[in-house]
Amino acid sequence: MYDFTEKIAVITGGAGGIGEAAAAGFARAGAKVYIMDWSQDSLDTAIKRLSPLGDVTPVQVDVTDRAQLDAAFENIAAAGGTDILVTSAAIVKTGRILDFDPETWAKILDVNLTGTFHCCQIAGRQMKAKGKGRIVTVSSVNGQIANTGRGAYSCTKSGVDMLTRLLANELGDAGITANAVAPVPVDTPMVLQVHGPKDRAIWEDQIPAKRYAKPEEVASAIQFLASDEAAYINGHILNVDGGFMASGVILREE
Repeated sequence: MYDFTEKIAVITGGAGGIGEAAAAGFARAGAKVYIMDWSQDSLDTAIKRLSPLGDVTPVQVDVTDRAQLDAAFENIAAAGGTDILVTSAAIVKTGRILDFDPETWAKILDVNLTGTFHCCQIAGRQMKAKGKGRIVTVSSVNGQIANTGRGAYSCTKSGVDMLTRLLANELGDAGITANAVAPVPVDTPMVLQVHGPKDRAIWEDQIPAKRYAKPEEVASAIQFLASDEAAYINGHILNVDGGFMASGVILREE
């Protein structure tokens, strides 16, 4: 297990799914963890699960609200400043491009891409002042290839990939690395809202591992990228996908 003692880890979307799994891993490894989420109810429920694992503080904040984020990160700065940022906050709605509602499109971009930018910029400034830091964005294989019906979500994740590379380019000489994890569908409440049995069967048929990722498997990749062992990995998009992006047509043995 990695040792993150005396590190401050900030995780957006930390009250569920990949974010909560990442928070659990960092808490077990000794970090002081701040989980950010827009829902106070979700935070209250998550903190009951996470508190026994280590030092975890809930922060109710909307990643689309810059003023809220500035205030939240100012409190974190007073506690020592961000060492690790994981941007897991995201929303999704499926639909074909010609039918996609423009207001929904704008909302998804605001949360998934602009919200990630806000957090990376604010936390990045704290890291630059400290002379070190780790940024790990949560992307998706949907940001690399066009899957039917993924609409704005795919475009935001492609944007997150480029934002991650830009951060790596501009902050690398300040002791900061920026990398992304890009999973296939993960067994989380968000995915279950939009994936029915038919969707799951299609995805599992095209994933060599023939299953969705587990939140803990993505969280393990996040921990690695945040660790000292990954100090020279920068600007990388790490697919956590069971072989999906390496594959073409899959012919299963009967």
